[in-house]
Amino acid sequence: MIWQNYKGRLIILGILVVALAVVGLLLSHRLVNTPKAIAGTSFNLAFTIYDLRTPLGVTADSNDNVYVADTGNSMIKVYDKNGSFQYRLDSVHDDKGNRTISFPSPYGLAIDNSTGKLYVCDYSVYVLDKSGKYLDELTVPAGVVKPDPNDKSRMRPNQVAILNNRVYVTSRDGIYIWDKNTDQFVTHWGTRGTGLGQYDYPNGIAADPTTGNIYVADTNNWRLVCLGEDGKIRWTLGRQQKGNIPSPWHLLRSVTVDKNGNVFISDSPDRIVVLDKNGKLISIIGERGTEETKLNFPEGVFVSAMDRLYIADRENDRVQAWQLNSQLPRPSSADVDKFAKALSPATQ
Repeated sequence: MIWQNYKGRLIILGILVVALAVVGLLLSHRLVNTPKAIAGTSFNLAFTIYDLRTPLGVTADSNDNVYVADTGNSMIKVYDKNGSFQYRLDSVHDDKGNRTISFPSPYGLAIDNSTGKLYVCDYSVYVLDKSGKYLDELTVPAGVVKPDPNDKSRMRPNQVAILNNRVYVTSRDGIYIWDKNTDQFVTHWGTRGTGLGQYDYPNGIAADPTTGNIYVADTNNWRLVCLGEDGKIRWTLGRQQKGNIPSPWHLLRSVTVDKNGNVFISDSPDRIVVLDKNGKLISIIGERGTEETKLNFPEGVFVSAMDRLYIADRENDRVQAWQLNSQLPRPSSADVDKFAKALSPATQ
């Protein structure tokens, strides 16, 4: 009788342990399975990834597998198109240099679907395959990096974009460029400063293969810069050299381009700004908050092949996946006017 009671208690205890484990697993990932409307829009939240700490970068491959710079946890995490966790990369082995490379502060990520290469901006730019195998490191020849009072020797990569046969990386004083086929350094655009053709800690960068436009979020200069593949400025939107027109940006961080050539910019602390290829304001999306579908200092953004806008929602410790459609909300006439006044064609 005593044994039967003891056995019954063990069974009940086992059931409780399993139930608690299932609940814990669901809470740890907290994937949104029921679409939720994004306020002020006609599109929905596809899912949210919560097992992150201050994520700064996000990208996706052609199958919508999602790669996240989980910066606060010093790793890269990979999820499938439904937001289910697949694997993580907290270090890789360099067979060439016989060293182990960790990711203490990963930021910008980009995938070249034609080669299968994954580019990771940390304290250097690492080239991996999509499974995490080390392939190479993008280096800068001596003398190219301009002196800086705090660090006179190293380029500090922020974010990365790929266009045709070039890899473009932002750093504190401009844009560094490599050949994507050979990983050899090509050139550097810009110097540190506020003038046209200068940059002050530019952050995001994205490229449109249809137009050849390269968009740079020149963060500390409060402007978006549109360049051609030759490095010449096509237009800027934000702080201008002449006149007293204020910048319409709050704090532009990252940029991405959809298949229609629309440009999405994360403008912290609470919104996504959408422009057309000529810099005309199309839409402003977002509200400040901690609830799902709201934003709290968005960083990296990426529009995928499935028309999903992935947002590294930094202060909410999550990545949101918004399922877009063609009906972006119209901006107010006041915002249209404000952005139009800050748009400046190139005089370079």
